[in-house]
Amino acid sequence: MALVGRGTTVVDLQGKTLIPGIIDVHAHMDREGLKGILPSLEDARSIADIQELIRSEVERKRPGEWVVTMPVGDPPNYADATATLAEGRYPTRWDLDQAAPDNPVYIKGTWTPWNVPPSVSVANSMALRLAGVDRNTSGPNTSVTIEKSADREPTGIFFDDNLYPTVEFTLMRVVPRFEHAQRVKALRESMRMYNAVGTTGTYEGHGVAPEVLRAYKEVWDTGEMTVRSHLTLSPAWESLAQAERDVELWAHTASGQGFGDDMLKLTGVYLQSGGSEYVARARSAELPYTGWAGFAQTHYPPELFRQLVGLAAKHNLRVNSLIRDVLEDVLDVFEEVNRESAIRGRRWVLDHLTQATTEQLRRIERLGLLVETILLTELWLRESAYLDDTAVADTVVAHKRYIDEGIRFGFGTDNKPYSPWATFWSAVARTERRTGAVLGPDQRLTRVEALRAFTVGGAYFCFDEDRRGSLEPGKLADLAVLSDDLLDMPQEALPELRSLLTMVGGRIVHRDEGE
Repeated sequence: MALVGRGTTVVDLQGKTLIPGIIDVHAHMDREGLKGILPSLEDARSIADIQELIRSEVERKRPGEWVVTMPVGDPPNYADATATLAEGRYPTRWDLDQAAPDNPVYIKGTWTPWNVPPSVSVANSMALRLAGVDRNTSGPNTSVTIEKSADREPTGIFFDDNLYPTVEFTLMRVVPRFEHAQRVKALRESMRMYNAVGTTGTYEGHGVAPEVLRAYKEVWDTGEMTVRSHLTLSPAWESLAQAERDVELWAHTASGQGFGDDMLKLTGVYLQSGGSEYVARARSAELPYTGWAGFAQTHYPPELFRQLVGLAAKHNLRVNSLIRDVLEDVLDVFEEVNRESAIRGRRWVLDHLTQATTEQLRRIERLGLLVETILLTELWLRESAYLDDTAVADTVVAHKRYIDEGIRFGFGTDNKPYSPWATFWSAVARTERRTGAVLGPDQRLTRVEALRAFTVGGAYFCFDEDRRGSLEPGKLADLAVLSDDLLDMPQEALPELRSLLTMVGGRIVHRDEGE
């Protein structure tokens, strides 16, 4: 109070809980606001409800204009989509034709990482005609199915079994795409939404493509950034020679701890071992457009991956790599590169770590790698496979083991949902969705430990642990005032937490006027 002056705003928190701002290390923040640009079907409980929503959209359109909606089902995960409809099935082209005989209609499939494959999308007859899809059309790959009726006519329903969907990049590339102005508008809205749940910083280790970086830059140019954003670049290299040319031109902008200011920084590169050759080819053919992804999809065989990682190390580019199914291979490559150019201290990142042996964890610690986990996905949404094997469950996103081995880690929401508090709950509860079973009870974190991962842990990813992540003199005033007592409230209520007041650098960026 001794510092209060004439221009000081004093806020009486009246006993509310104050925490450091949340730093989400796998946020895909640009994606969240895009969901609101398209009409949602989340309230539809029958095909008739979907038809009524489409009719209302058609009323605002001219004949021939597209109607494009969000997927069937309920966000954020769109789990068990057809179970939300009375008919227990997806609408067909003929169902949609009844609502829009003179307009092309397309119901987007899910961005598959929100749930699990397949991604199911639906087009009406006019949309199919514009796309050139008819009874003679075959899928572009065995992973994509065009559902057909008994008389071989396409029903309008597409099933895409790829990790990253391809239908809108192949068969239905005629569907309107996100435009730059929409991405900018969505990013502003995303920041507002993230601030409202206490998020003040992100680290986008999965990488951003140029079209997303351009949107960030425009918001930054206008001084409207309200979430500190550290972005990793997502190149679409097809060969070592191409990578070498590119790196010579721009590596300096993302080398070391990155380039930028407190609100927007470029730092490092995203490289993935393996990947689907078909998906990479299909999606890369439509660049610079990336759809929901926001990043480029690649296919790097083992030797090319090794060469690209070595190139990145040579130019002091921090490497981020998704290792859900390829941890052993990536560790082998990192250790080989480390013998040529030490990477400890450069804070290279392993994204989506799921299972790891004790020996693998020790290798991770020796290399000084950071671990990012998407625990709500691994523990709540997808983990029925671990229910019958308690020993395996104990190795899945094993945070207590990480602490014991001295491994630095942080939490990502993967924007499913974007609120950190569902992820926070998952870290302390480790509960599976369908059965309520606890997976790996010995790996449950205390609430303080989980908060530390979301604050100090996130700051470490950004080389900002001396400036962010805790509330103490000399650090930036990034903070959130919560709607309930984080430490004492009922565990089952944790996902409903929100921020009543959020500050970034001492500036109020969100305030719940109802409180």
